[in-house]
Formats: sequence, structure tokens, C-alpha cells
Amino acid sequence: MAAASVTAAPTPVHIEKRGVILDKLKDAFAKALTSLQCGACVSALVVAKDVSYLNRNWVLDAANSLCSSFKIMDQDVCKGLVYTQGPVLIESAMRAKLLSGDGKMICFQILGACPAPAITSGTLTFPKPKPTNITVKAASGNRVDVLHISDWHVDDQYVVGSNAACNKPLCCRKYADSPLVPGRAASSWGDYNCDAPVKLGQDMLKFVPTVANPSFSILTGDIPPHNVWAETREMVMAEETAAYSVMAAGISNVYPAVGNHEAAPANLMPTPNTGGDYKWLYSHLADEWARWLPADAVNSVRNYGAYTASPAPGFRIISLNTNFCYTMNFHLYGALKDYDPFGELKWFISQLQAAEDAGERVWVIGHVSPSQTDCIQNWSALYYQVVQRYSPHVIAEQFFGHSHYDEFAISYAPGAKNAQNAILTSWIAPSVTPYTDLNPGFRLYKVDTGNWNVYDSNTYVADLSKAATWDATGATPDWHLEYSAREAYGAHVPIAADQPLSPAWWHNVTSAFESNDAAFQKYWTYRGKSANRMAACTTNTSCPKEMICDMRAGKSTDTCSQPSFGLQKREDGTEYEDGPVALDVTGLRSAFGPAKKPWNRKLCGLPSI
Repeated sequence: MAAASVTAAPTPVHIEKRGVILDKLKDAFAKALTSLQCGACVSALVVAKDVSYLNRNWVLDAANSLCSSFKIMDQDVCKGLVYTQGPVLIESAMRAKLLSGDGKMICFQILGACPAPAITSGTLTFPKPKPTNITVKAASGNRVDVLHISDWHVDDQYVVGSNAACNKPLCCRKYADSPLVPGRAASSWGDYNCDAPVKLGQDMLKFVPTVANPSFSILTGDIPPHNVWAETREMVMAEETAAYSVMAAGISNVYPAVGNHEAAPANLMPTPNTGGDYKWLYSHLADEWARWLPADAVNSVRNYGAYTASPAPGFRIISLNTNFCYTMNFHLYGALKDYDPFGELKWFISQLQAAEDAGERVWVIGHVSPSQTDCIQNWSALYYQVVQRYSPHVIAEQFFGHSHYDEFAISYAPGAKNAQNAILTSWIAPSVTPYTDLNPGFRLYKVDTGNWNVYDSNTYVADLSKAATWDATGATPDWHLEYSAREAYGAHVPIAADQPLSPAWWHNVTSAFESNDAAFQKYWTYRGKSANRMAACTTNTSCPKEMICDMRAGKSTDTCSQPSFGLQKREDGTEYEDGPVALDVTGLRSAFGPAKKPWNRKLCGLPSI
């Protein structure tokens, strides 16, 4: 009989070596996080890469230990995130040329620890030059309604009466350490600390037909809830199937886009140059979306999630997988010189050129907007070149989500940022989920079927502060029109009834915000969907100026809200406590305490929105 194989116990020398190395790793990580110095951040990456050649698990163990000792998250959340997200970041660091610029790029895009590197993605070549005398199709006078839903994040594990003020990134669930008596009991309709319960999403879809009969709908990504430290492939597939089934029962003709939460683990979508296979996700989405999309579009989705489809003659929608520019897609850092993963932008250009040749109008939809700091700058710069080439005569509008806020951004032709040069609007939709501190909402656009431009944008919300009253009285959510963009901002920038809400008009609206604080404060209220739970954005801070700058930033290099991150050491010097963070890059609710710039709090990262 063959002897059973026996694994030798680690020698004392090996154990001692591991302990010393883990201490050095934790020191390097701590210095990077607490100092936010570029050199310290790059050094931490280099140390982690060197140790990974010995044992990758040591790097993960050090990160997990640091996460717990910093009290960044509960131990189970730390462990779940570190051991699902960490291996991809380690693999990318090992592929990257950390001392030749890649390290600084990673430290800038994730932590904001380094200055923004120069754009190196170059200049695109197009099949044909832009026509010199461009004309935009005339309006037909026929207006239709289009529904825009984003960031669904309905939680099928939502438990009524559970703790809505918990110690996890996502509350209103039963956890092993949940208290017997909740600090605040979750209502049946939702809570500002939680994702949406199933019946809130269903009720919203039931309300839509009472105010409109949408010609079609766009869904700009993010279906699963925010328990990203515990999500599995099987879980997200089941959640996506359930959500699409609910939507199919309530609305028709849906054109979806891929969100960062559709992945498992969240955010991590590999490319051909990074290794890894996500055919399971794209095949699953193709099967689910087949109820709405034509066969050729379904086949296209199976490649990497992008497709094009035509809801009406002379008009097409191009759905992009913008997760290939998402800063929290750690796969991307292993191939930073791959400026166009999967050749998606090349394909995008070919579709736009075909549309130009055919005289078609185009809508672009995606999840992460190229205008947001969450989009890697090299990719965003290339995308912006495409926008400048094919706008405004081909691309009529573009629609995104991801931020959970009600926002917009403007793209410009080369030259000054003024009304004359404004060529395209990015409509960034409010989320269905109230996560966090937002009312649930959706948009209805009034669209002309000749030029396919937006003539009004109506945002509907439900006031979640009344959730306990709804439960007590047996009422349902008070879905109502929060505002009409034409009416709200037309009061400050008048617009003729036969004119669309054009990029030039939106630029003039931002000018009104500069000169009229009351107009800006109106926007600020609507940005948070009238929940009135966001930090103030007052003229005695840099907030209004930064927000207006961001509205005029069609690409991430132009934003004034750059990534930033920080921790603060306790006075006793023994461990680290919650400290200031300018942009909540991790997406954790108050993970690092009050923000230096609380108006910039992000709701999507790790645990990721």
C-alpha cells in the first residue's frame, strides 16, 4: 500500500520569515494610506509585488489584517473583499511596470495619492473626416416618452424589521451578529441605509404607466445589491434573472447596459490582455436580454456586453460596456497600455460611421459615464475624441448612471467651453435604490422622433422619510413628479417650446448657477432627489465651483473633483480610527468618517456601487 502523502509543517524559520514580512507589508500599506504620498503609495505596491513572488497569500493576509486593525470594516467584510478583490489587484501589480509610470497611474486612479499622469492614449484615426457643413435632423413634432431606470439594486435579502443602522456597508439584512433589538427597524418600503426591498421596485414599475406610456425604456446598469464582499456568481445570476423578470412584467422594449455590479466579484471584468474569462456573464446577460433585443444584438452581447439596436427607422441605440474604463476594475491595471480593451472603441467608431453614412441618429447608453472620475483618464480621453467627431449630427444624446445622483455633464467641441461649442449632453440618471441617503427615483424623457433629442426630463421620486407612516397606515409610496428640467431651469434660462434641452442650453444653465445661488441650490436639492440628506454645498466653500466645473466636464480629465482618500491616526498613536476622506473611493458609507469635501461622497466603489 502506498504511503499517504504528508504535507510538512512550516519550519520555525519560515513562520518567523512570514511574520517579519507581514509586518513590513502592513507598515508599507499603512504609510501609503495615512500619508497619501505618491512615493509611499508606489513603494507599497512594489513591496506587495516583491512579496507576491514569494507568496501571494501573505499580501492578502497583510491587507486583511490592516483592514481589521484600521477598523475600516467588520472582519467578515474585510475578509470577503480582500480575498475576492485582492488577487486580481495583485495579479495586475505583478504584470504592471510599477516604476515606469504604472505605479503612479494606479495610485492616482484608486487613491488620488499621485498627481494625474499625462494622457498617453494618443490620437484616434477615423474612417472619414468630420463633414464641414454638418446639419442635424429636423424635429418631427411627434413626441414620445422614454423611461430611464438606473442602479436598480433591489435586495431580495432585505428583511423587514431588521437593523437599518447596522455596522455593515449594507443594512436591512439579517447578519450573524445582528442585534436582537435593532437600533432602527427597517420599514417594509426601504431605508436610506439600505438597498431597495423587492416590493419598492415592483411598486415603482406599477406607478410608471399611471403617468406615461413609454415608447421604450433604457436601463443603464447595476442590478445586484451592495453586499459585494459576499456575492458569488450564482447569487448575481439569480438576482439578475429575478430583476429582469420583474421588469419584463412591468415595462416593455428595454435596452439595457452592463453595470459594474453585474460582475462577480463586483467590478472585475477581465480583458483579453489581462487574462480571465467572463463568457459566463455575457452569455447570461445575452440570454436574459434576448426577451428585448434582436438576435444580432444578443449575439453581440455574448462577446463583451456591447451591442447596437434600432428601436425605430433612422435611429439606433449603442450600448457600451464602460466597465472597461472603471477605476475599480482592477484587471485594467495589469495592461494599462491597452487603451481600448476588446477593441470596443474601434467597434463604436465603426457603428457611428455606419450611422453617419446612413443619416441615422444615435443614442449612447452605458453605466459609468466617461465624464466621471471613476473612468480611467486615458480611455475617457479617447472616448471624448469620438464624441467630438460624431456630435452633434450623429450622436443625439448619451445616458449613464452609476453615481446614484441626478446629474448631467456637457461635452464640447475643441476650443473654449461656451454655449457655442457645447455639442452633447450626458444624462446621468438617479438611482432606484435609496442607497445611501437618497430617495428612490427614475426619469421620463419627452423625446422628438425626428431628431431624437430630449425636450424635457421629468424626475419622479418617492419620499422615503414617510416609509414608517406608509407601514402604519397601509399606504403605498407617494411617487410624484419631483421636477421638470424645462420648468425648473427654464425659469432661469428661458427656452422656446419648440426647442430641445440642448447642450448649449445646459451650458447656459450652468452659467445661471454661477451667478444665481438660488438656482444652484435648486439643482443641489434635485441632485439628492429631494431627500435633503446630502451635505450642504454653500458659496463659502469650493463646492459650487467644483460642481459646476464637473457639469462642464465631458471627460474625466476635466473634472475638478479628483480622487482623494485618507485616514487619520488616533491621538494615542496605537491604531487608526475613522478619518477624513475627500472622495469615498471605496464607496463605503462613512468608512473613513466625515469627508473633507462631503459634497463629493461617492456611492459606488468597494463595497461598490
